[in-house]
Amino acid sequence: MSKRYKVMAGVLIAFLAVLILAEASQPEPINWFKGYGKQDKIPFGTYVFHEQLPSVINANRIEEVNIPPFEFLQDSTLPAGSTYFFLNGSVYNDATESNKLLEWVGRGNTLFVSAGSISKTILDSLWLGLNFYSETANQKKRPLVNFTNPRLKAERPFRLNKDVGTVYFDEIDTLKTTVLGVFDLIRDNDSSQIKKPKVNFIKTPYKNGTVYLHTFPEGFTNVFMLDSTNAEYTAKALSYLPDDGTIYLDQYYKNSKEYAVSPLRLILTNKYLKWSWYLLILVAILWVIFEGKRKQRSIPVIQPLPNKTLDYTRTIAGMYLDKKDNRQIAMHQINHILEHIRSVYTLSTERFSQDFVEKLTAKSGKPQSEIKTLVDYIILIRQKAVVSEDELIKLNTLVENFKNTH
Repeated sequence: MSKRYKVMAGVLIAFLAVLILAEASQPEPINWFKGYGKQDKIPFGTYVFHEQLPSVINANRIEEVNIPPFEFLQDSTLPAGSTYFFLNGSVYNDATESNKLLEWVGRGNTLFVSAGSISKTILDSLWLGLNFYSETANQKKRPLVNFTNPRLKAERPFRLNKDVGTVYFDEIDTLKTTVLGVFDLIRDNDSSQIKKPKVNFIKTPYKNGTVYLHTFPEGFTNVFMLDSTNAEYTAKALSYLPDDGTIYLDQYYKNSKEYAVSPLRLILTNKYLKWSWYLLILVAILWVIFEGKRKQRSIPVIQPLPNKTLDYTRTIAGMYLDKKDNRQIAMHQINHILEHIRSVYTLSTERFSQDFVEKLTAKSGKPQSEIKTLVDYIILIRQKAVVSEDELIKLNTLVENFKNTH
């Protein structure tokens, strides 16, 4: 990396670090997600509720359930007189699971559901109807809640100081259903009374058991319980639960799961770790851009070595010609043609017999007379002590004719 690139990278990293530091130093925005998770300390989590629950109900009676109700209720050893407690923004059991729950309730158990959306199968089985309450004339959607029982009813209704959607029972079986709680929206900034009550908490029997339905799950959240005396409302709502028997707290139907589904959740939920993680990624990207480029010095052009074979041959031939050593040149010529025969036709050249001539004729495709003339002349030259220039030329002619006509 050149010095210029290093300076640019340093300035860019410093600029990004300042931006990240400025962002990380900002106060973390409030998370208004309605998670209802027991581990969530956000406004609409239920951390406070689960922390305070053992002070209202004996902890030995509480058992958490992390599997679907249909699967949990398959256990035939569950004791009678128990309570199944659901708390979430929506608890929508399908028809099969709803019937399984009602069947379990009918054997003398209790079902308590606090949710803004409840299974239609359960509502239809209990002759109930839900409706979303909205009043366009009232811009604020901050609910007031209270009980109908004179012993539990507070002088001033309990207030949630946050705009939320509200649901109420618009159809109930008045012969069987008991109204336990009502709500209304704040009107004219007057939170001292509920002027137009709507039913949001009921009790209804089902065979040998009891069903409690509560459409204000926000009453069990952190933001509600930590505001003024609102925790009193939560405790009074729980007072309707049976005094004995196991209470099964559902942890399956939750908008926010207790266990992280991503390994990075711990990092991304902490703003300091999150911005450190982002900075690490940015630095890695910059490294790839500036340092990850292929580095290679220029490769010098190397000229191939020239073929000196022809020059060498000419030099050697010139030496022999200058010395007039025709026989030595002839021997080289003979050795050359014999090596050619061995390598091309795979024939042994130790003996020049009639069989050798016939095989060379067959493999080379040349006339046998030509092959015979070449072989006889090679034998003749080998026997001579002195080779004339004409004989050397004739040998060369025979060799070249044999090779060139191939």
